[in-house]
Amino acid sequence: MGGPVDTTLTTRSSEHQDELTIRPDTGTVPARSEPLSDIRSLLEALGGGPASRSHTPSDSEDDAIPATSSTVKLYWGDDVLEDVSRLGEGAGGAVHKVKDKRTGKVMARKTITTREAPMKQLLRELSIISSTEHINIIPFFGAYMSPSSSEVKILMEHCEGGSLEAVGRRLKEINAVVGEKIAGRLAEGVLQGLAYLHLKKTIHRDIKPSNILLSREGVVKLCDFGVSGILDGSMAGTFTGTSFYMAPERICGQKYSIRSDVWSTGISLLELVQNRFPFPNDLPPIELMMYITQGEPPRLDDEEGVQWSDDMKDFIKQTLTTDASLRPTPKDMLVHPWVVNAMKQEVHMARWIRKVWGWPKDSRRSRDQ
Repeated sequence: MGGPVDTTLTTRSSEHQDELTIRPDTGTVPARSEPLSDIRSLLEALGGGPASRSHTPSDSEDDAIPATSSTVKLYWGDDVLEDVSRLGEGAGGAVHKVKDKRTGKVMARKTITTREAPMKQLLRELSIISSTEHINIIPFFGAYMSPSSSEVKILMEHCEGGSLEAVGRRLKEINAVVGEKIAGRLAEGVLQGLAYLHLKKTIHRDIKPSNILLSREGVVKLCDFGVSGILDGSMAGTFTGTSFYMAPERICGQKYSIRSDVWSTGISLLELVQNRFPFPNDLPPIELMMYITQGEPPRLDDEEGVQWSDDMKDFIKQTLTTDASLRPTPKDMLVHPWVVNAMKQEVHMARWIRKVWGWPKDSRRSRDQ
């Protein structure tokens, strides 16, 4: 796993453009005579059918090619999709594996119940996922509303590698740990996705292992933008997301910025490499949140048979800086020595994820075996 390499600290960017923070919620949204009108309008704007991007399927050897901006209008509805299996739950709805009966294309479909999900949250997710194009953001293929208008269904890439949460459970089952090279590539993928969202003036707000997906090739894909927010020059203290992965400033209801996603990234990565949640698991929820806000942040320590480099330990330490004003941004962390060194090394992510799940070798990917 490597010993000490370089303990150089990554300094915070001197520019203050990264201080943009989450726009505050203004309170209760006024009731509308047509509460679903905005949703319908957005779905129509996405192509009427709606639009499906000319994106390379997830099982292509060219998975690392970003989605193009070209669109092809396709009709989407339950009648053209075959349910294959249930994948799990996302923010606001269930996720199923489905197949397009016309093309055989396999996708993930998230179903959101309009009666239960806030319209603002639903509009936010549709707007963000349909307007982002980045290798580390889950690709969007289309969306449609059920005839009764009771459900909105979003079609995305099916990530066969599963979530980091699922990978973590699997590693425990096979008594394995994530190597440092693999961890570096995973961290870089998450940070690239967050840096891209920051450029789009968006903060994720719900980074956690279950929202970090992996393609069959081991490429990181961030998903679940139901609680994401738009960044501007204002400050806020909204309490939205999964509290146990939240940065201290968010749990305390203080003002926060994109740096809060960096904390969540550090907790998620630390949980993965240690095969356990980095905070005490015997505390009631309220006491655990008090522990997170008042206690010392967790650290990456060597364990029996496992040693981590000083660079990696410093990376985790910086992501878990309690003072948000001193915590680096995603862009800052991308130039941390640990990430830079990890990207210089040859790492077979496709081979790693295949071994995790015990998949047979695929001759089409012989170059990755």
